[in-house]
Amino acid sequence: MSNQAAKHKHNGKSKHNKLNELQDILLSLTEEERAVLPLLSSCNLEQLIEKTKLNKEAVLRALMFLSNKGLIKLHVSETKKVVLGKNGLVYREKGLPERQLLNALYKSSDKSITFEEAKSFLTQQELTAAIGVLKKYGIIEIDKNVIKLVKQASKKLLEEKFLEQLPLDINALTDEQKYCYEQLVKRPGIIEVEKQSIYNYELTEKGKAILPLLEKEKVKLIERLTPEMLKSKSWRGQKFRYYDITSSVPSIQGGKPHYYLHFLAEVETMLKQLGFKKMYGPLIVNEFWNFDALFQPQFHSAREWSDTYSVNVASKLEMPKQLVKAVKQTHEQSWKYTWSEEKAKQAILRPQTTVVSAYTLYKLREKLKTIKVKSSDPVVIAKYYALARCFRPDVVDSTHLSEFNQLEGIIIGINLNFNHLLGVLKQLTLSITKAKHIRFLPDYYPFTEPSVEIDVKFQQNWLEIGGAGIFREEVVKPLLGSSYDENITVLAWGLGIDRLAMIKYGLNDIRLLFSNQLEFLRKQTLK
Repeated sequence: MSNQAAKHKHNGKSKHNKLNELQDILLSLTEEERAVLPLLSSCNLEQLIEKTKLNKEAVLRALMFLSNKGLIKLHVSETKKVVLGKNGLVYREKGLPERQLLNALYKSSDKSITFEEAKSFLTQQELTAAIGVLKKYGIIEIDKNVIKLVKQASKKLLEEKFLEQLPLDINALTDEQKYCYEQLVKRPGIIEVEKQSIYNYELTEKGKAILPLLEKEKVKLIERLTPEMLKSKSWRGQKFRYYDITSSVPSIQGGKPHYYLHFLAEVETMLKQLGFKKMYGPLIVNEFWNFDALFQPQFHSAREWSDTYSVNVASKLEMPKQLVKAVKQTHEQSWKYTWSEEKAKQAILRPQTTVVSAYTLYKLREKLKTIKVKSSDPVVIAKYYALARCFRPDVVDSTHLSEFNQLEGIIIGINLNFNHLLGVLKQLTLSITKAKHIRFLPDYYPFTEPSVEIDVKFQQNWLEIGGAGIFREEVVKPLLGSSYDENITVLAWGLGIDRLAMIKYGLNDIRLLFSNQLEFLRKQTLK
C-alpha cells in the first residue's frame, strides 16, 4: 500500500472516530444542554434564560456540563456591587431618617422640634443617625431637648444622591461615592455588597462540529426508565441518553448547626463542666433592677434615651417594698440626690446582663441564710452564668451591634479576692478564644470596686471584650438583706461573647456571626 493510500485510510479512520465521539456526546446531552447549545453563539446569560424558559440554575448547570464535555470554554469572573439593602429599599420611598427629620423641621413654624416629637416618626437609632449626619453638615443644633434648624440644606444630601445611583461596582466608586459608602455601610441594612458572577462562554471546535448533528437528530432520549414503561414495553426501539460518569456534579451539602450557635453551645458545656449553674432573666426589665439595684444613680449618662431602649410594656419583675426602701436609702445617702421610684419603674429592653446577676442574688437571700461558712481560706458557695441577649441603640459597625449577646457570670464565696477574679477571667477568655495575648486595665463601674477591663490582642490590635469587678457592698447588702455577711464576696463579669467568637473564628466583622450566606457558612469549621 502506498504512503498516500495509507494516509488517506488513516484520515478516514480518524474522521470516523471523531464522528463516533460526537455521536456519543450527542447521546449524553440532557434536554437542558440541547436547549442551550444552539443559542450560545448569539445569546448572553439573560437571553438564554428568557429563550429556553429555564431558570438560572438550570442554565448554569447546562453550561457547566457542556464545558466538561469540551463543547464550550466557560470563563467565570466575579464582581462586587453596592446595592440597596432592606432598609435602603424602605428609605428610597420614605426618605433617609435625616431627610424625614429635615422635612419635619421645615414644616415647624419655629424650625425646631423636640426629641419626643422626632421619636414619633423615627426610632431612637434612626434619630441618633439623623442627628449625627445633620450636625456634621452644620444644618442643625441641639439645645437641651430641642433640635433646631440653623442652615438650609441642599435639595439632596450626598448620601441621598449616592442611593439613587445604585447599583454600583464597588471597585469603580469615585472619591465622593467612597465617602458615602463608608458612611452608609455603618448603618444597618441601608446598603449591601453583593457578589455577582459574570459568565462568558464560547463554542469550541468540537462544539461547532456537533451543532449540525444536533439539528439533524432531533430525537427525544429516554433519561429515566419507569415501571409503566417496563409494563407497556414502550422503551423498545427508543434511544436512551448516555450517562456521563466523568462529569463533575454539584456537591451536596448536609445540614449543620449554624457555627455561632455551635460555639455558644460549646461555651455553655464548658461552664457547666466547671460547676456553673445557669441563671435566667426577662428581656424587658425595669430600671430598678438594671440600674438602681446595681448602685447606678438616676442621673447617670447610661440612663439617657440615647443609651437604652424604653418600652411601653410593663416589666414583670417585681419591686419588693423592703428592697426598694433599702436601695432608696443607699442611693440618697451615697449619691446625695432625691431618688424617684417612678423613674425606677420605667420599663426598658435589657441593655446589660448584670441585671440577671442582681435578680439572682436577691432570689438567693433565703438560701444564703442557711449557709454558714467559717474559714480563713477561700470558699466558693455558688457559681452562676447567663448567656443572654442585650439591646443598646449603638451605631452598627464591624465591632458593634444594637442587639448582641453577653456572657454574664458571678461567683459567690468567702475570702475571695481580686486575684481570684483575674484568674477566672484569664482561664475563661483563653479557653474560649485560644488567644495568646490578654491584658487587664483599670476601669470604673458604679456597681464594682475594684473594676477591670479585659482586652485581647486580635489582628494586631487590642479589642475590648468585657468588664469585671467585685460587687460593692452598696449592691450586695440591699440585695441579700438580713442574709448579708461582710465576709461574703461576689466576683462578677460581663464578657462580649460575640467578640470572643470573632476572635476564635478570625472574623473582622461582628455582623458575620449572624450571616445567612450559605457560601460563607460552609467555610466555617465546627471545632
